[in-house]
Amino acid sequence: MNEIIILSLVTVLGFLGPSIGYCEQRYRAFAADEYNSKEFKISQRDIKHGDMILQIIQAKKLVNFKQSPHYCRAWFDIIKSKQNVFQRYYDDIEPVGFPFGLFVPKVQPPSPYFAIIKNGDYDGRLFLVRTDGKVYDLMGGFYFITKDKRYLFSKYVSDTEGLVVFDLKLDRIVFSSDKIPYIQQWYIKEDDYFFTESEWVPSNLGKPTEKKGLAYFYDFKTHQIVSKTITAAEMTSAKALAYDFDPREYEDCITEPNTYKASGVKRED
Repeated sequence: MNEIIILSLVTVLGFLGPSIGYCEQRYRAFAADEYNSKEFKISQRDIKHGDMILQIIQAKKLVNFKQSPHYCRAWFDIIKSKQNVFQRYYDDIEPVGFPFGLFVPKVQPPSPYFAIIKNGDYDGRLFLVRTDGKVYDLMGGFYFITKDKRYLFSKYVSDTEGLVVFDLKLDRIVFSSDKIPYIQQWYIKEDDYFFTESEWVPSNLGKPTEKKGLAYFYDFKTHQIVSKTITAAEMTSAKALAYDFDPREYEDCITEPNTYKASGVKRED
């Protein structure tokens, strides 16, 4: 059986994660009177997380798309003891043919983490916020949490493919790479997690299809992705894995007061 190992780039990308994909924009404080109800839908959500407040405000454009902001203006602030300790401001998030804006996933990682997702601009981000105020700014867009609640797999939404694996027990990135095959579908077979690759064939009208006979397994011991041949019978015995957070199930640029829950762990906030 042929195997190809894809090495983790965590040394390079893991530590640079917070600075990749985000260009500091000139901050513009939110002022409600600048966004009339005929042109914008304003939504705000304040989430208690430990002794902090995670505040999300979004202004979704409804009409007059030729004037800036064209689609979505958004603020994400973390407030502790009445002080702003973390801030992201997005002047105008572009859809680029995909869900866009800031999202509060309904299925959250276990405490002490809380996840906020940003999509759009060809740069999906995952903000993992700990109760002590530390924030991990990672490649993101979709995610799922392993059944033992230890690892979070974050898929990058961009014009390239990317993957981050975060160890929720040891509080660190164990895999990060934007040099992996395009992911078609994740599967689980007993304790193995693997994905199949996308390929594009003329008969499918330009839509991606699943490449047969090959799978990419995540090795939890070495934290590498290993390519292996796989039979149709082996594929049949595996179960397709759904993402715990899928932005296509949420409304663009709207922070609705969703009921959220941790992934199998009771939360008090």
